[in-house]
Amino acid sequence: MPHRDPHSLLGLAPGAGEREIKHAFRRLAMRWHPDRNADPTAIEHFKRLRAAYENLLAAQSPGGAPAAERHDEAAAAASPEPPGEAPPRGADRREDILLTVEEAFAGGEKAFTIADEIPCDACGGSGEEVLRHTRLCAACHGSGRVRDGRSLAACADCAGRGYLNRQACGACHGSGQARAARKLHVRIPAGVLDGDELRVAGAGEDCDRSGGEPGDLILRVVLAPHALYRLDGRDLILSRPVSAFRMLLGGELPIPLPDGVRHLKLESGRATTRELRVKGAGFPGRGKQRPGALIVRLVPVLPEAPDAEILALLERAENRLQNTLSRHLPDVASWEARWLPDIPETR
Repeated sequence: MPHRDPHSLLGLAPGAGEREIKHAFRRLAMRWHPDRNADPTAIEHFKRLRAAYENLLAAQSPGGAPAAERHDEAAAAASPEPPGEAPPRGADRREDILLTVEEAFAGGEKAFTIADEIPCDACGGSGEEVLRHTRLCAACHGSGRVRDGRSLAACADCAGRGYLNRQACGACHGSGQARAARKLHVRIPAGVLDGDELRVAGAGEDCDRSGGEPGDLILRVVLAPHALYRLDGRDLILSRPVSAFRMLLGGELPIPLPDGVRHLKLESGRATTRELRVKGAGFPGRGKQRPGALIVRLVPVLPEAPDAEILALLERAENRLQNTLSRHLPDVASWEARWLPDIPETR
């Protein structure tokens, strides 16, 4: 192992007390105990951790504790809590999960990556690394003393020694922590909305007590903006351009939904902006919440740059309309009756 010093091995600063020593060992035992870690190197590393733990505890009092007693304490620290007691839990962790409207509509399984902080492998979580060769302390220039007002005091950087045998770990820059990606597969219920929360049991923070269970991961749903759909509660709203002639004629109209295409019946009517509303065809319900409505805003569109064939058809339709003006175009017939009869024709 790269660190033989018991303090470095347990990620402790020199002078750590008994409580800190026990806490550090419990935390590392949860990770390295052979019953919990299938890595072939785990058993040897756990033995080193236990030896470091026993040595540091023995140094806490003159003469130290008997070896058998220290061994029993180490075993108890690594073993689960007694049955019948509620095990301690780690803290819950909260994250946002970004979903498309399609994912939230249909539900399913989604991969989710969490950035975890774990003890740095290079320094064992201590944040320090042992120098191969000692060097003079830059703060006190090797004297071990620094001026404090009018007097001299022991240099805090080197503890008054005048030299350094450790430095901040280059891998973690002294933090003792490293970043690690943890990938989960989260079940998304159909019909989740912006702001809903999903709970993933046991995917939160680890418990730092022996036998403890990890907390939960709580994911807050964030729906990404969509180019077509808009949500009002569970009502799914979209706009669709439609030929003005189709709005006059009526017929079947294909409508895109997040899970496929649905054909709606369009009644013949005026070629003006109007809505189709289908109850229960919007966002799916969850629990006691009912599904929303599908609301389609129809926007009439006239043909652009019609060719000769289209123009001929339009001319025939217009001639037919002129012969039955009062029936099919009453507004035009009324206007012409009011303003055209008494006005002489000009050439």
